[in-house]
Amino acid sequence: MSGTVTLPPVPREVPELVADPAGIRAYAADLLAASTQVDELGVFVAGDARVADWTGLGSTAYHDAIRPTGRRADAMSLALRNVARRVDQHAATLQALLDRRAALADERAQLVSAIHALRDRVAGATEDEAPAIQAQCDDCAARVTTYETDLDRWITDLMAEEEAIQEAFARVLTLDQVERRYGGVDDPADTALDAMPGPGASSREVNAWWDGLTPEQQLAIIAASPGSIGNRDGIPPEARDAANTVALDRDLADWGHLEDLGLLTDDERRWLDNARAAQDAIDTIEAGVDPQTLAAVPSQLYLYDPTAFDGDGAVAVAAGDLATAHDVAVTVPGFGTDGQSAAYQADRALDLYEATRSVDGTGGVATMFWIGYDAPDNLPWTGDGWDAAGVVSEDMATAGGDRLADLIDGLRDSRDGDPAHLTAIGHSYGSTTTGHAAHDEGIPVDDLVFVGSPGVGGDTDDVGDTGVDPDHVWAGANSRDPIADLGNHGWLHLETLDGGGLGDDPAEDDFGAIRFEAESTTRPDHLDFDEHSKYFDHGTESLYNLSQIVSGHYDAVLTADPVTDPWYAGPQDPEWDRDPTERDTLDGP
Repeated sequence: MSGTVTLPPVPREVPELVADPAGIRAYAADLLAASTQVDELGVFVAGDARVADWTGLGSTAYHDAIRPTGRRADAMSLALRNVARRVDQHAATLQALLDRRAALADERAQLVSAIHALRDRVAGATEDEAPAIQAQCDDCAARVTTYETDLDRWITDLMAEEEAIQEAFARVLTLDQVERRYGGVDDPADTALDAMPGPGASSREVNAWWDGLTPEQQLAIIAASPGSIGNRDGIPPEARDAANTVALDRDLADWGHLEDLGLLTDDERRWLDNARAAQDAIDTIEAGVDPQTLAAVPSQLYLYDPTAFDGDGAVAVAAGDLATAHDVAVTVPGFGTDGQSAAYQADRALDLYEATRSVDGTGGVATMFWIGYDAPDNLPWTGDGWDAAGVVSEDMATAGGDRLADLIDGLRDSRDGDPAHLTAIGHSYGSTTTGHAAHDEGIPVDDLVFVGSPGVGGDTDDVGDTGVDPDHVWAGANSRDPIADLGNHGWLHLETLDGGGLGDDPAEDDFGAIRFEAESTTRPDHLDFDEHSKYFDHGTESLYNLSQIVSGHYDAVLTADPVTDPWYAGPQDPEWDRDPTERDTLDGP
């Protein structure tokens, strides 16, 4: 029977392709950081290295001598920048080639299985069945032909990409080649930066300026002046991440080198510690595993300034993609938070990301911790100042609320696609900061959440003062958390007595927020400060409910009765006697 039916040919195997796109992207970031360092040399030669009031033969000889160095530095910076862009494109191309290879391998496996099945049918078929089997063989043969064509195209594209990347490096192997190609060429960043909106511009204006630049100009700014856009509200998250990564890599290299030489000043050592803490935060998030895809969790360095707030540092890192995620949450930490806390806060952001992804497997999720205001953190006996005293007043929260409002506006205005479902979560003194942002600035969030709050600001008497839909203002308070018991209750308002206090308790019935269950199963039978730090822990009622709010699954939120304050007994918490239930916050596929 087999002689009357022509079986389709067995398709060729797909060649192996070993590639590491993530590692290549990291190498491109290193090249950009190197470009920035070399660019700074060119700026130094053209500026501070020149002595304006020095004249005479010595001056002429000196300035003539440094001029070629500046020219070569500018040329090398442009060369490194363009190679970095090509390397980044190489990473994207290799990822696409890997994806195509996987599809080809899957198609071949299906074809081989189909051919084996046809061979078995032919062996036992009658002559009457031959025409139908032949038709199936012809269909399979056509698929093999298409596969072979696609395989040839894939091999051609792979070889072309390898040749192109080799050529990109070959063009800048020597200083002479760099000089001939880039010497005297204007930096595309210069004219673009000249047109950048001033400090008072809105985030929407900043975003329009950025979108109006060419890709070459955008890359040039990221390399030549990362600080001008890395922390600028309105710049898209992916560009901020790229610029801040360049700045972080530069700082780690520069200050690390000075440390090796024993030349760090006390301030520089503190800045280096903040830079390393930022890198630790990135590593913490990227070590996480997405419960839906089982892939590594991506990170974005959205804010990076290790010198901010007299050396306390400012940093914000997101788990997920802030530009595309449907559900975005910003967590605002409180007392004791500075740049050194980045890794700890990153762990919380990762826990929230994992829990929310477990709930929402369809839309993207991004959760970002934000250390972007001067929180009370330093204690006088440590020698670092008196910032901790600020925890008894709202001044630092008021200033922080203004910064938080700018951040939220920037996130909204920098997204080109559909608007995100945005949640702001204030914890501890961060809830006071978040309350001020809502009351004073009117932040455009979909959900406003306070957890472990000592008060949400003296001018915020109830949910109506937040500017957010009352059905979307939430409060989580562990009954054993003494910090959550510090807010105003009933008629007793601390600020009316002695000017102290941080405002009303959002978990109290008079405030009007929706209280959700936030107990931990490991709580003791008494007030304990350790309970204040458990709101983002896996398995807690709090994290479970936070993930439901962030993902917009409001019907699944487990609500709790609010705190009451009868005049005869003082604040009463109905959660005190309820037995908490452990909640599964890591339920992947």
